[in-house]
Amino acid sequence: MAGDQPLLTPISVSLSLAPPRSPPHGSLLRHLLTGGGKGGISLEQYDANLHELLELTHHDDTSAESTSNVNVNRAAYQSHTLLSRILQLPMAHLRDVRHPHLPTSLSIPDQLTRYLGALLPLEWQHEFRDSGNFRALADNLVKLSCPMVGVGHWQEIRDFIELSTARDDDGIGDKKEGQQQRQQSIQRGRRGWRRRRITYGDHKMQHIDLFLPSSKTSKRVSKYFKVPIKGTIFFIHGGAWGSGHPWMYRLVAPPFLQLGFAVAIVGYRTYPDVQFVVDELDAAATQRGGSQVGDVRLAWEKLGEVMGGFTERCDSSSEGGWVGNIIMGHSSGAHVALILLVDMIGDQMKQGSSSKDGNKLNSSWIPNFFVGLSGPYDISYHFDYEAGRGVEQISPMKPISGHSRENFQLANPTNRLLHHLTRNNLDTLDQMMPPILLVHGIEDTTVPFTATSDAARQLRACGVSHCNEIYLERTSHQDVILHFMLGGAAKELVLDWLFGWNGSAEQSVDGSAHDKKVEVTSRL
Repeated sequence: MAGDQPLLTPISVSLSLAPPRSPPHGSLLRHLLTGGGKGGISLEQYDANLHELLELTHHDDTSAESTSNVNVNRAAYQSHTLLSRILQLPMAHLRDVRHPHLPTSLSIPDQLTRYLGALLPLEWQHEFRDSGNFRALADNLVKLSCPMVGVGHWQEIRDFIELSTARDDDGIGDKKEGQQQRQQSIQRGRRGWRRRRITYGDHKMQHIDLFLPSSKTSKRVSKYFKVPIKGTIFFIHGGAWGSGHPWMYRLVAPPFLQLGFAVAIVGYRTYPDVQFVVDELDAAATQRGGSQVGDVRLAWEKLGEVMGGFTERCDSSSEGGWVGNIIMGHSSGAHVALILLVDMIGDQMKQGSSSKDGNKLNSSWIPNFFVGLSGPYDISYHFDYEAGRGVEQISPMKPISGHSRENFQLANPTNRLLHHLTRNNLDTLDQMMPPILLVHGIEDTTVPFTATSDAARQLRACGVSHCNEIYLERTSHQDVILHFMLGGAAKELVLDWLFGWNGSAEQSVDGSAHDKKVEVTSRL
């Protein structure tokens, strides 16, 4: 099986059947589907569960003995199509109803998180989450893991040090000779990469670490050198909406810098410093920028204002030419990034403009591609998945998305896209929406790969024609981003996809092979 279907593994099958695609562990319906004697209960208890299910589905609403809880549960069970059909079977046959692939037990990590979630009082979990202790713990765990990740990757360690110590000295001093000496010193001592810190707000996290590639053809304009670039990677980091810093993701930059791209790693406020992921959830918000999406929108606009001062488009065919600006995000950063893209497209639709006419509108700073890595795009869906793992109360996702199912829909990028489509011309969407690539590890137990498959299906249903998916075998949640930092399949496939759209032969595989890979990996 592994040779013919590398994406079909016990873990991927289990994730494809994780809540809310199947009933949660411990529920009566779960016991029904996993079989009476195999769900950890006796046959007598199994029969009792069946009778309770039948009572819930056939309970009389007008009975004086009805309670609100019974009515709610009855309605929930009757609304479940699968259960309704199963319970139409004769009682003697219900014992034989078993799902052939539904796991009968939780994984050990999920058992642990569910145990802790049940053991710790909700007040403690909420205090840990809302006080910033979640962020401190998550960030410190990343710091502690850095030395272990770096073992054996000595070139990457050197790149990280060079990126951390790189500095753009072009604007220091007024003498041309001094400027040239500094420029030569930088290129002689390191790879020639330069870093600029760009702030776009008052908070310490509202900044951009911009890395510029080396170039032998930099043009001096005033006191700055203009570096020719093939495009800009606008990267939004993850961290469960409540942790993470740009410095943790600096190693995302080298693969793109080596190809002539500028790389902007965006810092933004995390929970609880910012309370909501989108402005609509904050009734007290008086201006844009009161949310995480507002932060990255301000960062995008600020970067667009300054990029022209020290970069220029690479139009030289000998160097591969211009590729474009790419919005990229990982994990919760992919969710924030997709909302950013959708809202920018919605604004364009309101103005009746097309991204293809960006130059005419003096708006060359537009997204030409979108790459989402391991993103939880549907918050309501992912809340059910987190609840199945027992982490829904300690995760920042619930409060930053508004606490309720109704608010979760406001934080759903595909729902926001539908909202824009109901008020604008559907025919213009395909002209404005850039090509989209969604990448996911097939054995991601933090965000199941079904989050990407569902998002891609919904985007195509909205009229987005250029939406590709790539699923990577034997790849977990963190593996995807580590492929960019330390080398791996995710990086290679994303680069192939980008250069394939650009029609460049440099650093790309044969187009037919690329299309075949995407088709195969999208099948599951």
